[in-house]
Amino acid sequence: MKKFYFYNCMLAMMFAGALSLSSCGDDNSGTEDPDVPDQPITPDKPSEENAMSPTDQKERMDNIARAFMSMTPASDFKNYADLINYVDETYDECNYDWDNVNSWARNSWEAIRKATGNKTTKKYDDYASVVYTEYTALALASNFTGHFRANNGTWVKESGKANDLQFTFTDQNAQTCVLKLETSGNVKKVYVANFEEWTDYDSDTYKWCDYYDRTKCTIGVPENIVLTLTQNGTQIVKTTVKIDIASLSGENFDVSKDNITASAVIEMSNGYEFRLSQAAYSGNQKASASYSMSKNGTKLATVSIAGDISGIPSCNVEAFSKGDFDFDDYNTDNATAKNALIKIDILGKLQLQGVVKDVRKYSEYMDKAYDNETDENKFKQWVNSANELTLINLFYDNTSVKQAEMKLESFADSDWGGYTYWEMEPVLVFFDGSSNSMFDVFFNDTDFKQTINAFEDLIDRYENLIH
Repeated sequence: MKKFYFYNCMLAMMFAGALSLSSCGDDNSGTEDPDVPDQPITPDKPSEENAMSPTDQKERMDNIARAFMSMTPASDFKNYADLINYVDETYDECNYDWDNVNSWARNSWEAIRKATGNKTTKKYDDYASVVYTEYTALALASNFTGHFRANNGTWVKESGKANDLQFTFTDQNAQTCVLKLETSGNVKKVYVANFEEWTDYDSDTYKWCDYYDRTKCTIGVPENIVLTLTQNGTQIVKTTVKIDIASLSGENFDVSKDNITASAVIEMSNGYEFRLSQAAYSGNQKASASYSMSKNGTKLATVSIAGDISGIPSCNVEAFSKGDFDFDDYNTDNATAKNALIKIDILGKLQLQGVVKDVRKYSEYMDKAYDNETDENKFKQWVNSANELTLINLFYDNTSVKQAEMKLESFADSDWGGYTYWEMEPVLVFFDGSSNSMFDVFFNDTDFKQTINAFEDLIDRYENLIH
């Protein structure tokens, strides 16, 4: 069993949202229901007097970007970083004895494994083979409970029965910290993996045989999972996950037909909240999710994605754990997502909405363009075909008036061996009568110098938090 390092959990809890700022977007556009991610804005063209020029939009984007960065300074996370750094340096496996934790984990695992009495032999040739001893295991949260306390260089398991999993330790200021994992609600059994563990070998001059334990593992998925971290009795991080797979009829989750919905919230004592809502998957029907980041109740950024999926072949999730798993073994020729939508919002001031009518065709057209990168006419034809499948619009202030749209455009990239090679670049198309603007021209380091410098400084400050 792999070691359970609680400081890695803390790092993930505290910074999963913060480090995914580029994945934030919109669930609150115009007059639409903000909780429904699959409702695109119906764009209106601006009147002549309301159409923003490229210069005006550069200034507007620059102000929005700097406002966002000013609201998310690295100093907001300094206390968390100090704790993580201390924990990493103090309680890692080099400085602290984890033997009691490892023994508990191993014993808990062995307690739930049941031998089936079957052995499977796989012969590679006349000189090499492998023998699997078959087991089954049902892993429930109740099988992995216990309270551990850091004490004089080692983790000590407290006596008595526990209903949750806890790690108690002291921080750099000698304050008591508790990391606690709890579950509740109905439990749904799902067959997820076959775990293989090498146990022994047998060899002579001419033959070699490896022995493995192979465990068919089913896990109990609870409705509710709560992970909390307290410091001196005060909650500083709380992660709440809710999972619904009640519609699953058996223990095999088939990605082609079964459904799952989930939500997650990370609440931090510094006022930040990272929320995943409406994460839903319906086999060969629909997939959607909405993610938001807020601070002290103010929505900083949101993203919503959705799409109609089809052509997914029958495959149980346990297949993904197999060492020889290969997508080529499944017929994915017709797998695609149609009407794929992404909506991004920053501070309620800038919204970007994109729709791809057919993801598979879009990908195929892009591939065909690059297959013809030395043929100008064919390259441009395939790029235009890809553009016909997309509609990507830029809005401001949650209005339905689009001020620009995004397209792919073809550009001569280089000459080599007597051939001209073509490249595609995203461009912004404005309504002021001007032509397209390449991204690296529009977002140049002259017009956006202050913003670029501020962003680089912000990244440096976040990086310096963890050492």
